[in-house]
Amino acid sequence: MNRLISIAYISIISILLLILPFLGNTQNTVSPYSIFGPGEIRSGGFGPNLGMGGTGLALESGNNLNSLNPASYAGMDSLKLIFEFGLQGKGYNISNSNQSLSGFEANLAYFALGFKYTRWMAGSFGMMPFSTVGYSINRSNYIEGTNEQYTSNYVGTGGITRFYFANAIKLLKKLSLGINTSYLFGPLIQEEYITGSTLVPEMMIERKDFLRSFYFDFGLQYQFNTAHTNYSLGLTYAPEQSLSSKHLVTAYDSDYSIIQGQQYNTEYLVIPQIFGAGIGLTRDRLKLAFDYTFQQWSNVEYPIQAEEFSDSHRFSLGIETNPWERRAINPGFKNWTYRMGYSHESSYLKFGNTTLGSNEFTMGAGIPLYGAISNMDISISHGSYGASTGHLTKEKFLRFNIGFSLNERAFLKRVID
Repeated sequence: MNRLISIAYISIISILLLILPFLGNTQNTVSPYSIFGPGEIRSGGFGPNLGMGGTGLALESGNNLNSLNPASYAGMDSLKLIFEFGLQGKGYNISNSNQSLSGFEANLAYFALGFKYTRWMAGSFGMMPFSTVGYSINRSNYIEGTNEQYTSNYVGTGGITRFYFANAIKLLKKLSLGINTSYLFGPLIQEEYITGSTLVPEMMIERKDFLRSFYFDFGLQYQFNTAHTNYSLGLTYAPEQSLSSKHLVTAYDSDYSIIQGQQYNTEYLVIPQIFGAGIGLTRDRLKLAFDYTFQQWSNVEYPIQAEEFSDSHRFSLGIETNPWERRAINPGFKNWTYRMGYSHESSYLKFGNTTLGSNEFTMGAGIPLYGAISNMDISISHGSYGASTGHLTKEKFLRFNIGFSLNERAFLKRVID
């Protein structure tokens, strides 16, 4: 039976490896704010983290991988291989003072594998979205020196995919250090359709950034105990990094024949330095975690960004509990792990005196699978992003997450055949 399950796990992973390259650039946002910077930056974390509101900088990887802090991998069991993959769906309503848009989107959210090399060193690799782009914006412009207008319709697609390889080591018995080496890739595409004027010919201008760049971030975790409570602290840091891309601009006439094109390399895409700090505590069957993340966008400038960026602050709180002691004779729900979380973020986008913000409430559960060492993690989140003042747009959403953490015993030495 165990051999059949191992084959099933390997089959699942093989299929995911085959289809992930085709899903890496799937458009999964319709936010007009994804026109700015590198697009809508996706929050990290796998199933349990998502159920706790995206919290977990201080939590070690156990039966699940914790991608929020690369130092967490040092806490894995040395006899396990851990496979993670997740799916995400989102129902949304986007509205402003003039119109509203509703819909649903779904995608494969992440894939990862984690294991220990030795008792003091562990690693993980996987793929997940780093940012996504998806918008359609109309803008009217006056022709200089005249009262005549023309219309530009901007359509954005694409996104940045992240392939990471992380390593963690135990510096001391309770202190771990980790480093993430990521390779970012994918296209950011904007098509501008110009119409509606006798003085300006109909045309389409296509702007493409083909991103290929490395990205690094680091983490620390420290654990200490009192008589009845286990505490953990987590720190993460990513320095400001410029991302290399090939920029193509092509102009087409109304018959989609090329009028003019140019190509050059650029590093105008910048990710600011990011600091994160978290604290966690575990007592009996209760786990609490609190995170704070700071992104210093105020030092970043983009050539197409008319407004100033502002520093981003994110706070999140998560709770995990097993209300009943796990027993084989329990009804299924008494062996589940229950989670709740809340997060608030002030975005890096500022328009006039208004800084965009988001709020999100989450509930979820971890459901044991075969052998009680594998889990299915489900969660549902309700939240909002943006603002409804002036000409700004606000998004309300209901997000669904389902993740699988498939644990396989490995590296065992047979004593008796």
